Amino acid sequence: LRGCVLFSTGGLIPPWLAALARAQVAPVDPLRLYIALDDHTDLFWTADDADYARAFGEMLDYYLDLADATADQPADFQSRFNCDGAYWLWTYERTRPPEAFDRLIDRIRSGHITAPLNALVVCLGGAPLEAVLRGMYYPGTLERRYGVRFPVAVAMENQTLPYGLGSLWAGSGARYSWKGICGCDTRAPVGPRPHPVYWYGGPDGSRILMKWYSITDNQHLGGYAEARYPDEIIETLSAQWFLESYGYRVAGAFGKGWDDFTTLTDEFVQVARAKSDATRRVIVSNQVDFFADFAATYGDALPVVAESYGNEWDLYCAALSEVTAHHCRRA
Repeated sequence: LRGCVLFSTGGLIPPWLAALARAQVAPVDPLRLYIALDDHTDLFWTADDADYARAFGEMLDYYLDLADATADQPADFQSRFNCDGAYWLWTYERTRPPEAFDRLIDRIRSGHITAPLNALVVCLGGAPLEAVLRGMYYPGTLERRYGVRFPVAVAMENQTLPYGLGSLWAGSGARYSWKGICGCDTRAPVGPRPHPVYWYGGPDGSRILMKWYSITDNQHLGGYAEARYPDEIIETLSAQWFLESYGYRVAGAFGKGWDDFTTLTDEFVQVARAKSDATRRVIVSNQVDFFADFAATYGDALPVVAESYGNEWDLYCAALSEVTAHHCRRA
């Protein structure tokens, strides 16, 4: 009987197996998967500025109504929409009556509508320092007028990212950023990234939390429309191969609109409700909630990455100035 334990029934089991039977196995926390809806803005790509102004207003009206319609749902399943630039808010203020703009501010305050500090997604590596700062002036005035905050800044689609941009953002109040690239018209390396989430460090020692996944294509993870197909991306974020390579149990996929002129959908609300179960929470995200969760859960263990990824599309824009000047002179 040495090395065995007697059951009350008279049976024998090894001590290690008895201990295992008595041990309480801690349940695994559900995955927390954040899906963020936006409409990517390439101003003048599809139409002129007047048409875009109308589209911005139409989409904001739609998502304000959807926020109202889902207000009685659990927080994970309430509608949230992410503007692609503060220019959306500037346009809405000038094309809607004051009470409509007040309604928008209320939804920004409640976390159901968000916008980044920067005016639009442009090639910021080719912009003068003053232009980068002035581009954030309008949301700064809203912060002072209404007591709201805009903690996100973005520079997506372009494959590269300049070194000092994070310091300008951090100094202006940004705490978070995400990067999704095109993976097109480029000679820049777009291969696997060593850190899907990290602290984007600046030359002055500042830092902001950055989410930048390795790209598969620009309508899936790592692209600027990661959540283009939200039902599919939830399965990707839940897959064992992804979790093993990613290493965290809080994940997010941002961006729906891709190059569409408008995006009007309640798909994210429906997918979050349908895909949530005992193993995963699917959360309709305003992006800020993902970053706050990730920072609280993993922030102390993340690396600080302070390096330049160069300029590419930024230089293409800069190269146009001489050609444009010659053309204008001849005209």
